[in-house]
Amino acid sequence: MPKKDLQPLQIQRMLPRTNCKQCGLATCYAFAFDLISRSKKPEDCPLLLTPEFSESFRVLKELLGEGERIRGTDHVLDKTKCTGCGDCVTVCNRALTTITKGGRLSQRAPVPPPLKIIDGNLSVVEWKSCKRATPGLDLCNLCAEKCPFSALDLVKAEEEDDAA
Repeated sequence: MPKKDLQPLQIQRMLPRTNCKQCGLATCYAFAFDLISRSKKPEDCPLLLTPEFSESFRVLKELLGEGERIRGTDHVLDKTKCTGCGDCVTVCNRALTTITKGGRLSQRAPVPPPLKIIDGNLSVVEWKSCKRATPGLDLCNLCAEKCPFSALDLVKAEEEDDAA
């Protein structure tokens, strides 16, 4: 199942469903949401680390991958998969500088590129330039779609006070 298709209820079914609050959240359902947004990891649930839930833990790790959320953005990058090919950067830059008028492409004023390859890995260098940082344009996912190694994933935007 593609990461973008993960649903909280599917994730919750793999959790202990005890609402023990050991993860710091009130319910396992809330924990499922935080797993999908990558603000929590399966390891944050102590019960998942017990032998009884070892299979659920393994499946969750596989589904969620090893990606880390790039702080202040809604990009999740698995640095073990990123080769630094730059396909995501290229498609993002092209999307930012072209607009469609009556079915024809035209150029628009250049904006600082949000993505850059630094030391062989993707970095978000200008989050405000990303279409996903603009209310109403958060459906753009070209960078993740174009990643040939599935190293990039996009998740729900962080709350304003978390992104600071």
